[in-house]
Amino acid sequence: MAEEFSLVGKRLPRADALEKVNGQIRHVTDMELPRMLYAKFLRSPHAHAKITRIDTSRAEELPGVKCVLTHKNVPKVHPRRKLEYLLDETVHCAGEEVAAVAAETKEIAEEALDLIKVEYEVLPAVFDTEEATKPGAPLAHSEYGSSLYHGTDYNPVPRFTPEGWLTLQYGDVGKGFKQADYIVEGKYKTPRQYNCSPLPRAVICEWSGSELTCWADTQIALWASQDLATCLGLPQSKVRLISSPVIGGYGAKEPQKIATLVALLAKKTGRPVKAAFSRQEDFIGTMSRPSYETYGKIGVKKNGTITAMQTRMMQNWGRDCAYDSLILATSGGVTSSMLYRWQNSKWEGCNVITNTIESGALNGFGDPEAGFCIERLIDEAAEAIGMDPVEFRLKNCMRAGDRAIEVPNVVFGPAEWGILGPDLDSFPECIRRAAQKAEWKEKWKGWKTPVAVHGSKRRGIGIAIGTHHGALWQASATIKMNQDGTANVLTMGTEIGQGFKTAMIQVVAEALGLPFESVNVTMADTAVVPASMGNIGSEGTSSMITVAKLAADKVRHKLFQMAAESLGEKPENLEAKDGSIYIKAASERATSASEQKSRLGELESAKDRGETGISIASLCLAGFQITASANMPVPIIDEKTGKVVYCFSVAVTIAEVEVDTDTGELNVLKLSLANDCGRAINPQILENQVDMSVTLANGWVRSEDVIIDKNTGAMLNPNLLDYKIMTILDMPKMNDMQETLVEFPTPWGPFGAKGCSETGMCSPGPAIANAIYNAIGVRLRGAHLSPESILEALGK
Repeated sequence: MAEEFSLVGKRLPRADALEKVNGQIRHVTDMELPRMLYAKFLRSPHAHAKITRIDTSRAEELPGVKCVLTHKNVPKVHPRRKLEYLLDETVHCAGEEVAAVAAETKEIAEEALDLIKVEYEVLPAVFDTEEATKPGAPLAHSEYGSSLYHGTDYNPVPRFTPEGWLTLQYGDVGKGFKQADYIVEGKYKTPRQYNCSPLPRAVICEWSGSELTCWADTQIALWASQDLATCLGLPQSKVRLISSPVIGGYGAKEPQKIATLVALLAKKTGRPVKAAFSRQEDFIGTMSRPSYETYGKIGVKKNGTITAMQTRMMQNWGRDCAYDSLILATSGGVTSSMLYRWQNSKWEGCNVITNTIESGALNGFGDPEAGFCIERLIDEAAEAIGMDPVEFRLKNCMRAGDRAIEVPNVVFGPAEWGILGPDLDSFPECIRRAAQKAEWKEKWKGWKTPVAVHGSKRRGIGIAIGTHHGALWQASATIKMNQDGTANVLTMGTEIGQGFKTAMIQVVAEALGLPFESVNVTMADTAVVPASMGNIGSEGTSSMITVAKLAADKVRHKLFQMAAESLGEKPENLEAKDGSIYIKAASERATSASEQKSRLGELESAKDRGETGISIASLCLAGFQITASANMPVPIIDEKTGKVVYCFSVAVTIAEVEVDTDTGELNVLKLSLANDCGRAINPQILENQVDMSVTLANGWVRSEDVIIDKNTGAMLNPNLLDYKIMTILDMPKMNDMQETLVEFPTPWGPFGAKGCSETGMCSPGPAIANAIYNAIGVRLRGAHLSPESILEALGK
């Protein structure tokens, strides 16, 4: 589909490949500034306790220590409008920061931590979701007065019920269940997952008078700078945040309160200060994917029509969350309410506050958590009526024009339904393509019949689908042309490992008719680039590259106006390619024979004058400075219905597994994947993103979990030895990972492209679970598809 383009759709090497390979890219952890101090943080050993006394005198007397911060000498502010204070006299989680030290060396700072004496009054704590909601259970934030988060005075969430529940309803579920021939229901759990970036968090802050510069490896530079300004009482013009290239964002790369604490240390000492987390600190001091406990119920007719869907979700929110209720709302507004064309649906969800580590964003942002329940229930519904699970999904999956909602509306309201764009008719095609790759018709033998049996080893096959928004959010971009005809893109987007910079260059170069090498991107420097939310919510392509394309179109218009005057031709009869602007060939400009003859004469006259083309460099030199900026045009309104159109991408996974019924050993043999990307800007980068999402999903449902000590609340596995992530040995072989990119161009994206990498996280987990059921005939409902859970399900 991309043959008409010079650069878009091509498997070009990444723009940052060479400097990554040879180590030239400088991350925050690599940076050293003159006279720089080093920060370390004292953390609470208790899950819930009040600090009755804290003595920092011995630490402050240690040679080399320049500053110590506690709750007594920092502003009483709520970073990111969360429940917790910057430093609190009551700690709500084992590992929460109690004090911060800046010293001449890291070693001196660590020694100083041992000299700080803290006395605690230990308070009752709660770690389990269900336990926290029982009458008389301890309150994780006793001053908040509730175990269910429902907003605050400084951060109101209007759509919560007084009891602390979010709800979203369409139609009449009671009526829908009465119409059903079969009803299936079940309870499911999902595990917590640590955002295992290869590089732990790091921040550097330096002041110049009243102006702050902060370097951070963050994917949301604008939010981070706004939070710094708010917490420090500064105008945003005084805060400059520069995001270094991020290694593995996955949704959770942001400094949060640490940036403000480091800025305060730098202010008080008059010297730059650096904080770089150890791996253990990154485990306990950042955020994790929340765990869910979900009840689901589906009504279905014998012909495969889904009459009703009801879900009730309880999220372990941890001690706090920078994303308020948006993760929960994604689970409810997207997967629970619009993955299928159920005629009636009702979703309820709550955030349960516990004395455990903070919950936060991780690939999929609530949709995988919901899908891990719903897609297994969908399989049970198909089995109840004896229908092929592929055919069942083909019949019921959402289509263009179906109802849709944007996640913030679920929380802040009003919860008005919009519609899905025309590109969502890709869903059936994704299902068919994945089934073809997996050889579904040849391998599916029917319910309770494995694909193959070899002694104790049984093979099974299963399917699951998923969706996630490719957010059309507020974004801006600026294109600045240089006098040599090259271009600079100014964007708040960040390279977080996904190939954002490369895709941005391909789109802008295509729009301007420039070679790939003639475009460069300046990213995420709040003093230089225009505002955008950042690389979050799969908006990198859908919003930020889209708006860069709009800005490039404006520049192109200016260049064509200038070229038209020079060439004596109308702008609409020009084209740009390889760094020059040409008069289009006559065949492209006219249709009738008489028009072609006339145009040929004009073209020959232009050729005689030697004016068939003009270099973009000469135009830029003459124009001295050609720039253009654009803002994302949101919301998008459908002309026929007047409804808001929302952008989503979809994905399908078919998994083939082998289970040893004697040992419980599980091998994922083959994964056939189909992902709707709108249009593939760079297919190779997209395939790599899908691989990454599948690897995350595989680990999440099989081995990864944040294990909390039930007595102390401390995390028991904050290291990469005891926290089991997937390796290449746990994945299918290269030829058995079959990715298919399905291109249904969206009308709003850059050349039809949209964000899709997070969607790849949504379907592999339940597909593996459904394949296990096909192999052994027993469904797993717990948090993990582990050997232990398989043997337990088999009664062994």
